[in-house]
Amino acid sequence: MNVTDERREALSAALDQGRLKPVFQPIFTMTGRILGFEALTRFPNGCPPNLVWQAAAEQHLIDQLDKLALTLAVQTGKDLPGKLFLNISAEHLGQAESLAQFGTPDRIVWEVTETAVRTRAGRAGVAWLKDKNYVLAMDDAGAGWSTRYRLQWLRPAIVKLDYSIVGAYCRHQNDVLIGWVQAAQQVGARVLAEGVEDRAWIDRLQRAGVEWVQGFALGAPEPVTTWRDNLA
Repeated sequence: MNVTDERREALSAALDQGRLKPVFQPIFTMTGRILGFEALTRFPNGCPPNLVWQAAAEQHLIDQLDKLALTLAVQTGKDLPGKLFLNISAEHLGQAESLAQFGTPDRIVWEVTETAVRTRAGRAGVAWLKDKNYVLAMDDAGAGWSTRYRLQWLRPAIVKLDYSIVGAYCRHQNDVLIGWVQAAQQVGARVLAEGVEDRAWIDRLQRAGVEWVQGFALGAPEPVTTWRDNLA
């Protein structure tokens, strides 16, 4: 099966049969306390999630896939402790008022990529969520098209540093991470580092101004039953 067929199979199985699986990756404070979990989606045929969402966008079905993934994540993860971090697409951000059904501001953190705020509808969605006191996290900071200008405009409560700049900084390859930490602090945001692959990185990240960490060294994305057993 080629990649195109794999994407279509996963998308069809998800929308027609509800065949997708929420998994949850823990987010920790520097002292080892659980801040919450990021909800992610996996598909039974193993197709990478970004490719399935790409296929949904091409077929104008991304809104349906988003709603299904968010609904299952919230239902499945309702008993997990702390905040529940949920990813939001540009398309869904334009319908921000519908997002209230997924949880209250004391529970939900909405992860927004910079591309999601390029449109007028996206910017209006951000304004609505902030007005309702939802916490916004700027996702993938330091990667792709991310810019300090959009950080200044978005002014999120949390900045999630992309794994690429986290790894580069912790391997002493460059100091791009420092600039993003400083920029986040200038807008009053707290900083979360994604992609922590080695617990030895935590001290270096903390000294750089990072407050929260997430990554395979601390816990991989797992079904909710795994975390219930581990936290029991």
